[in-house]
Amino acid sequence: MANLTDDPAVPLAGMPARIERGNLHDEVVAVLRERIIQDELSPGTRIQEAELCEQFGISRTPLREAIRVLVAEGLVTLLPRRGAVVATPTQDEIQGLFYALGAIESVCAPIACENFTADDIAFIEREHAAMLDHQANGRIKDYYRANQAIHDSIVRGAHNQFLIAQHRSLGIRITRDRFFIEITDAAWRRSLGEHERILELVQQRDGRGLAAMMQQHMIGSWKDFDAGYNRPKPAAKAVSVRG
Repeated sequence: MANLTDDPAVPLAGMPARIERGNLHDEVVAVLRERIIQDELSPGTRIQEAELCEQFGISRTPLREAIRVLVAEGLVTLLPRRGAVVATPTQDEIQGLFYALGAIESVCAPIACENFTADDIAFIEREHAAMLDHQANGRIKDYYRANQAIHDSIVRGAHNQFLIAQHRSLGIRITRDRFFIEITDAAWRRSLGEHERILELVQQRDGRGLAAMMQQHMIGSWKDFDAGYNRPKPAAKAVSVRG
């Protein structure tokens, strides 16, 4: 997790100079969401509207619309007299995220196994192989991308847009929260072993077995997370987006 400092302004070198003209709302949401997920905007960080507007070359309207989206996603909190602040997750919230994701995935698994095409299964096989390679070579962000692609594929296989949207929203939040822990060797072994089993069940189209495995997998992920969780201690700070 990025360290919080006493500096009133922390530069974000990766920020684009200006937002490309197009759908400003969506583009601003995407940029800010990515900075939060990657922990470039740490919990407790105050988002300064004036400087963001200047940096992006936009008015306050699309920025405030984007902030409202991030509030709904649970990534930003609006505080009296402080404005928009990157949300600080609690252990209770993170446990709920893991359990809710497991519940959605377990509901979708039997339907997905009925709907999977050969191409769908081949995609999961490729992402599984990529995930193992990323983990073995220390490419952790790429590992999580491939890992999430597998989970997303199972939910998409149910062909239910409501569940897909809920799963995506919760998945965004859990991706950010993974920056709060160090993964132990035992946790890696558990997770990778369970993913091997998940792949086997997908290949066998065993919906009932996959449903049980997805719930077990997410409960185990929560237990690993809880064992390694370091409660964040955010300090108030403003974010400068000046290059």
